[in-house]
Amino acid sequence: MLSHIIEQIERDLAWVKSLIEDHLKIKAGYLGAFADLELSPVNQNIRPALVILSSRIYGSVTEKTVVLASVFQFIYMAANVQRSVSESDTEAFGIPEDPGIGSQFPVLVGDYLYGKFFSLLSEAGMLTLLSPLAEIICNIHEGGIMKQKLKSQTSLTKTLRDAIQKESAELFGGCCSLSAQLAGAPAADQKTMRRFGKSLGMAYGLLEEGMKAEYAAPYLLEAKEALHLIPCKPERLWLEKLACNLSGQGLAACRMVI
Repeated sequence: MLSHIIEQIERDLAWVKSLIEDHLKIKAGYLGAFADLELSPVNQNIRPALVILSSRIYGSVTEKTVVLASVFQFIYMAANVQRSVSESDTEAFGIPEDPGIGSQFPVLVGDYLYGKFFSLLSEAGMLTLLSPLAEIICNIHEGGIMKQKLKSQTSLTKTLRDAIQKESAELFGGCCSLSAQLAGAPAADQKTMRRFGKSLGMAYGLLEEGMKAEYAAPYLLEAKEALHLIPCKPERLWLEKLACNLSGQGLAACRMVI
């Protein structure tokens, strides 16, 4: 279960959550009052957990690790908020029904979260990561556009697969590879961690889209194979358990309560 993995890094995750919560409070109030920031327990934890576990394989968790984990979560939250913008946001948050205003607050919240990732990198002296993170954001939005064009896609097409690769796999890949880089991993291991993250992200994205577990299975196998190429540390075993958990529970694994 993911809960068992989270227990191993609970202190580090609490550090990440505290940093995130501090930045969700602005003069106008809590950002959750202007856009839906609610996430499933898994989506609250899985991306920061990947950053922390990947970092611990090659070193210790530092303040920069926590900043990077928070940055990835802000990127995910921003994309999630802007993706879910609809007319229902108007009613849910009491926003005037003027069509020119209807979805303005959620869009602004998303923009704020994207801006926050840049300011955190700057304050932590981590601007060398700006370029790869910006590329990940571009991929996320391109994937989102592709999925919107597909609308209610019920079968796995190449376009849907490509969209998931851009929207989910690239983000997971960045969580693993950039945190390994930050911890001083060799270049070859950074590539291996990226391969692991992208494969895991593909499987996760497919399951979130309601695809059958059999479609995710090859990617989970690739993820586990990649892990065999990196140092054998407890954190590697926890990442293996995470992949096994997804393969064993299918869609339920993406929505489970921890």
